[in-house]
Amino acid sequence: MIETDIIISINVHEKINFLIKQIKNINEYVLLNYIIIINANKYMYDEISKCEFIKSQDNIILNENYLEKKLYHGSLTEGIYLNMKYIFNNYKFKYFIILSSRNLFYNKLNNTNYNLLEKKNGLVYKNINITTWIWPHIIKTKLGRYIIENNLLFGSSAHEGLTFDYINCKDIIKFLDNNDDIKTDLFNYYTPVEEFALQTICVNLNGYYYYIGNGCNTQTNINNLPKSHFVYKTRRI
Repeated sequence: MIETDIIISINVHEKINFLIKQIKNINEYVLLNYIIIINANKYMYDEISKCEFIKSQDNIILNENYLEKKLYHGSLTEGIYLNMKYIFNNYKFKYFIILSSRNLFYNKLNNTNYNLLEKKNGLVYKNINITTWIWPHIIKTKLGRYIIENNLLFGSSAHEGLTFDYINCKDIIKFLDNNDDIKTDLFNYYTPVEEFALQTICVNLNGYYYYIGNGCNTQTNINNLPKSHFVYKTRRI
């Protein structure tokens, strides 16, 4: 089993030049051992496969188990799950960080601040508050009904910057693989389940998860962003 500190998972569907920019940003700001795993669509899989810069990076994995994803659809969560399962089967790691194809780092992640689980000092936060705008959709998913019927907790956050530790990942995979009806429903549901599903599973199995981002809105002035977080969402240009 290969060991590393950080796994960075990215779903991509367009703009190879921005992906290169994103990778160079990670190279600059993540001062730890890390692996980037990319889940693409068919178009980007082909583009990445012939990109000399990306092929030259020995810490980038292009997941061969890719899929066509849709906005506001469970396929985004499926892409995250496919990356997580591949990594869990092949690597031992500390943290699994989820980025969108529009995330960049603005604070450096290094050996003095990366131990998110032990610090618990504001570098990250635990969030078990449900966001109201997706509530009517969440409760109709099979996971939502399971949570309500069993009097459990909901978790919610933007998925950009959502972070899990190794134990979180193990339990997410186990729960979804043991509840295939819930998994299939989530991956095919027309709502942004990436904003609650994996968070909810972790809240109930582990009591926590982590968030190092700044929400799902595009940020235009990173100077105003908190020093306690690490990534932001930008325009893909």
